[in-house]
Amino acid sequence: MDPLELRAVIQEVEGRWVGGSPPPEVCVADVVTDSRTLSDSSLFVALEGENGDGHAFVGEARRRGAVASVVRHTQLSRLPASEGPYIAVDEPLAALERMGVCNRRLANVSIVGVTGSVGKTSTKEFLATILAADFRVQAAPKSFNNRLGVALTLISAKRATEVLVVELATSGPGELAHLSRLVRPERVVVTEIGASHLAGLGDLDGVTEAKAEVLEGLASDGGAFINRGIYGFGRFRERLAGRRLVSYGWADTPGDGLDFSASRCRPVAMGPDTDLDATESPYGYEFAVNETETFVLPLPGRHNVLNALGAIAVARDFGMSWESIRGALTQCRLPPLRGQIISAGEVFLFDDSYNANPASMTAAIREWQAFGETVSSTGRQASAGGAVAVLGDMLELGSGAQTLHEEVGRQLAAGSVRLLVTVGNESEWIRSAYRQKGGGGLTAHFSTADDATEFLRDALIPGDRVLFKGSRRIGLDRVAAALRRSLSAAVAAKE
Repeated sequence: MDPLELRAVIQEVEGRWVGGSPPPEVCVADVVTDSRTLSDSSLFVALEGENGDGHAFVGEARRRGAVASVVRHTQLSRLPASEGPYIAVDEPLAALERMGVCNRRLANVSIVGVTGSVGKTSTKEFLATILAADFRVQAAPKSFNNRLGVALTLISAKRATEVLVVELATSGPGELAHLSRLVRPERVVVTEIGASHLAGLGDLDGVTEAKAEVLEGLASDGGAFINRGIYGFGRFRERLAGRRLVSYGWADTPGDGLDFSASRCRPVAMGPDTDLDATESPYGYEFAVNETETFVLPLPGRHNVLNALGAIAVARDFGMSWESIRGALTQCRLPPLRGQIISAGEVFLFDDSYNANPASMTAAIREWQAFGETVSSTGRQASAGGAVAVLGDMLELGSGAQTLHEEVGRQLAAGSVRLLVTVGNESEWIRSAYRQKGGGGLTAHFSTADDATEFLRDALIPGDRVLFKGSRRIGLDRVAAALRRSLSAAVAAKE
C-alpha cells in the first residue's frame, strides 16, 4: 500500500481512538498482523484465531515502532494504556477488510479473481507472470485466499499497480460471496469443480453453488473465464446474468464451442537433468491454442496446461499479443510443493504435498505415472527401482470420505506400484482398497509423518520415483523435505 494518513484509517475502519490525545498527523506505511514483521510507521491489527490472540502482542508492536494497534473494543479493559495507542473496533478482521476496500478504491487497479477446487494458486501464479510482461502486477502471496489473505492482498496494492490478481477460496456457503463483494473483480477465472470441503458443502452440487458465488461481486461489465469441462458449467452460465462468458478447455470438450481451446498437447524435454537444488523441471508440455498458436509450458502436469490456458485467455482479454504471452509463459514456475520434481542420484521425488482433495489426488497420480514413463523412456531409471506412492488423508470430505479414499486405492491398483505408504487415519482406506483390488506392491501404513519418514529412509532404492500427496495437516511436506536432506547428504558423501 501507499502511505495513508492515520486519521483517514481510523475513519475507514469506523474505529475509536484511544490514545489520550488527538491522533497524530502521521501516515501508516503498511498494515501487519504479525508483530515480528513490524517496522516504523506500521499499523498492527490484533487478530484472534487458532494460532493465538494478537492482543497479547500489542506491547511488542509498540516497542517495534507501530503507530497504533487495532484492537477489539471489549479487550480494552485488559490492555495497558502504556502499550497503546489503540484504535478500538467491533471486530479487527472486519476492520482489516475495510482497509483493504479503502486501498482498492485508492489504488484503482484492475482486479482478476481466481477460484476453483484445484489449480487456484498455480493459475494465479501463471496470470501474475504472464501479465507482468506488459503491466505492473501485484498478486496474492502464497495461498492467501481466505478473509485474512484476501484483505492483505487488497492492502498490498499500490497506486502504481495496474493489475491485482486475487485468489479466492471457500469451505462453506456464503464465504465466497462475501469475498467476491469485497474484491469486486472485473474478471474471474474458474479452474475446476471437484470434491473438496464436502464437510461444509455437502456434495458436488453444493461445491458448484459455493464456487458460483464468485460471480456475486463481478462487475456488471465484467467477464468470467470458465473451464468448459467443469461440473456444473451451466449453473455458472445462468448466474452470469448477461455478463460476459469466455470459455476455455481441451479442444474435444463436449458442449458448445470454446473461445480458447488447447490441443496437440505432448510432453517435451526441458534441458539438463535436475538436481537437489534445481527449480527447473526436466520436462514440460507443448500445446496449441485455437489450433494455430503453439506454446511451451516448462512445467510438469498436463492439468497445468489448462491452468495456463485460462491465464492466456485473460491475457488476451487485456490485449496482450500472442508473442508477448508466448515469451512470458516460458518464465512460469509452480508454487512450492506443487508437482516439483527433484532428483538425487538415482531417486526422484515428485513433491505435490501442499494439499489434497480427490480431484488433485487423481491428477497428481496421473502425472506421476506419466513422469515415470518419461524417465523410463530416457533410460535414466535404475532397474531395481519403481513407483513409490506416499499418500496422506484427504481431509474435510464428510460422509463420502471412505468411498473417495477407496477410489484412490483402486486407481493405484490399476497401475504398477512398487511400494504404497499411507499416512494418517483415513488413508488406511486407500491401502485397503489397493490390496482388495489386487495391487501387487508392498504396502505400509503409519499414523504420523515422522514414523513414515524413518521407514522411507531405509525403504527407498535407486530408481524409485516417489510421489508425496495428502492434505496439508498430515505433514507430507515434512517427509519430502527430510528425505531430500537425507538424499542430499548421501550424494555429498559419495563425492
